[in-house]
Amino acid sequence: MNVSDVMVESNNLLDNKLHEKALFRYISTDRKEEFFNKGFKERHFFPHKILYLPKSGPDGYSVATRIFGEVNPANMIEVIIYADSPVLEEFPDSLFFNDDLIWHRQQFGKKGHIAVASLFLEGKNLYSFIHFSDVYQRISRYREYKTRIENRFKGWSNLLLNSILNFALENKIENIFTPTSELALEHTDKKRNVKKPLFDRIYDLSVNRYYKAEKDGRWWKINLTENEDKIVIPEKGYSTNKNEKTICLTHDIERGLGHLGIDKDLVTRADTNYLSYIKEMSGIERSFNIRATYNIVGCIMNDVRDHIDINGHCLAFHSFNHNIEEKQLNKCREVDYRIKGYRTPQSKITPELTFSNLAYNNFEWLASSVSSFKIREPKLESGVVKIPILFDDYSMYKDKISYQDWEDKAIQLIEENNFVAFCLHDCYASYWLPYYKDFLNKIHSMGKFKTFNQVADEEFLSRSL
Repeated sequence: MNVSDVMVESNNLLDNKLHEKALFRYISTDRKEEFFNKGFKERHFFPHKILYLPKSGPDGYSVATRIFGEVNPANMIEVIIYADSPVLEEFPDSLFFNDDLIWHRQQFGKKGHIAVASLFLEGKNLYSFIHFSDVYQRISRYREYKTRIENRFKGWSNLLLNSILNFALENKIENIFTPTSELALEHTDKKRNVKKPLFDRIYDLSVNRYYKAEKDGRWWKINLTENEDKIVIPEKGYSTNKNEKTICLTHDIERGLGHLGIDKDLVTRADTNYLSYIKEMSGIERSFNIRATYNIVGCIMNDVRDHIDINGHCLAFHSFNHNIEEKQLNKCREVDYRIKGYRTPQSKITPELTFSNLAYNNFEWLASSVSSFKIREPKLESGVVKIPILFDDYSMYKDKISYQDWEDKAIQLIEENNFVAFCLHDCYASYWLPYYKDFLNKIHSMGKFKTFNQVADEEFLSRSL
């Protein structure tokens, strides 16, 4: 059994209309008594939805490789639970999208995010690790909601375990292995101030309180046959995805770094004016209520991000220093650990950009040209969403194409394609920025504008297991 087998079964359930319906599970309020009858504490229950996504959770892949050695990222699954009505209505939606509270940003556009675990599927065995709840573990920063969050969601680790066992049951897994607190602590970032009693509760007490588990080295082994009667089986539901024309406006922000040793005048102009270009373009986009994706070279990220964040745009990496001869991913993560996407310079898929390396560094999507990917719509592969870029502004610089000819072709491509991502560079802004407001006025109603984060989220959800 591997994740591709699970996906085949899931695809059959969806009649192969992956982009029209998204599968989820749910356990509603009227199932509370069932939890109580199976030995769970009533106060640990809350109505919830469950997603099984074909990707690693945060740090899941890196931990898997440290424990098991070489791991196929296609065999990783992320389990996410969300609070559901009526308990969800007790809290403002904004709480679940607070970037400081929901630190790992695993909401996938859905409110009520509570907890996450990463799973590794190996034959008839399922390994889980990195169980966490941002909202529960970080709520002390928000005293107004602390008591209610802790009271409503104190059972998150128990419901997460039930969701993991249900996945095993659905896929005929024989044994589930969850880490002991000792093993989990060993693979936790040493920079974090982690309290051992918390890990004891999450990884030791939750397992042994409700399930027949035996110690197997540094794991708890849960045999499914011996524990099947303890599982509360959720119901299946489907959410509908809109089949709508999608337009993605993206920028490669690189100053003159992409032209060092090539075009001295452009380098000087770009290095001098890039901040004013960014402020102007992001402000124009905001005036049209368009959120763009800004792919920023990591070494200048901290110089520009505030000017982009203020207008609500999406941030991604465009390498660390725009040198495709050097490794870039680790250096990017030293700048920002949470940014989800990577746009490769010059649309060149370098040897570094394997699915394994992207997963190891917690990148969820990779953007490059249509010609490099040989696809025209987003595609999920081995836990990473590939996002193809159809056209950019390079021809105005390289081939001296007039702005008007470029715009005519751009509008034609937007009209002809159901998914269109296009890229505009800060270093070429002098060619298009004087006409930008008029251009956006022409295209802003031609489709639904989405960021690359939104596109990747939708792709993951549409492929839920």
